[in-house]
Formats: sequence, structure tokens, C-alpha cells
Amino acid sequence: MSPFRSILLGLVTLAAILGIISISLPRQIHIQRHIIVNASLEDTYEQLSDLRNWPKWLPGRHSNASKLVSYAGPSVGASLNWTSQRRSVGQGTVTIVSAEPPRKLVTDLEFEKSDKAHSTFTLEETEEGTKLTWHLEKYMGDNPIRKFSGLLIDSTVGEEFEDGLANIKKEVESKNVLTDN
Repeated sequence: MSPFRSILLGLVTLAAILGIISISLPRQIHIQRHIIVNASLEDTYEQLSDLRNWPKWLPGRHSNASKLVSYAGPSVGASLNWTSQRRSVGQGTVTIVSAEPPRKLVTDLEFEKSDKAHSTFTLEETEEGTKLTWHLEKYMGDNPIRKFSGLLIDSTVGEEFEDGLANIKKEVESKNVLTDN
């Protein structure tokens, strides 16, 4: 067998193996992170429900690299549009689709190229403070490349969620220190 045929056969075999593996990968991913905020449910929820607050706590790579274009509407139906010259951030919209003050806020995220995700913030009163959990659900579809990229999303987006939650905690707790005095 010629070297060309061996290489071609190896590539076809590799593609077949990757295709078979991708069938077993999930079509939908779920990411979840949480933090305890030393503040009331109401104060924590307020930081989330007003989209004008989001630039204060969005993870660094988004807030520093983005230009927030516009805000629209009150609570449910409110939206925030952004654009960035960084291709990794791109442009998109977050829209509040459901609110159960002060315990739950649900948003839809739309990115360029019709990429969508569903994000939920849940708040729970605990002895330590408010447990704030940030969830993301994203449909990856049947495309093998998207499904394999879904394996990396938990670590990359999860790290951004941790940064964002730490920023929310800082914002809410610093606001409480100012109002408590």
C-alpha cells in the first residue's frame, strides 16, 4: 500500500471514530456555578434584574472588550445589546423572559450567527447569606464539531461565571456597606 493510501485510510478511520464518538455526546449542555452573597435576597436580586447593572459585574473579557449599545424596557422584556471588536465576544442580546422576584430571573441570550442560550439565576436564602446560582443551558445540535466544543464550554464559560458571580458579590456587598453606615 502506498504512503498516500495509508494516510488517506488513517484519516478516514479517524473521521469515522470521531463521528461515532460524537453520536454519544450530549446535544444540550448545562453549566452551573454558585456563590454565597452576604446580603438579602432583595438586594442581590436588584443587582440582577436591572440590566443597567450588568456592566458592573459581567466577567472581565466581556465588559472590558464590549461596547454596550442599548437597553430597552423594564424587568420582563428588558434587553441589553452589546457589540465588540473581539471576535470571541462578538455581538448579541440578553433579554429577561421571566422574573419571580426575588428568587428567580430567566434570560435568553442571542449571539451572532443565530447562536442562542438560556440563562437562569436562582436565589435562595441560607444561614450564610443569599445563595446565588447561575445556570446556562445551550443546545449544541447534531453537528459533531459543536458537540465536541461543548466539552470545553464548562471549563471556559464556568470560569467566566465564577468571575461574574464574584463581581456580583462584590457589587452587592459593597453597596450594603455604604447603606448600612
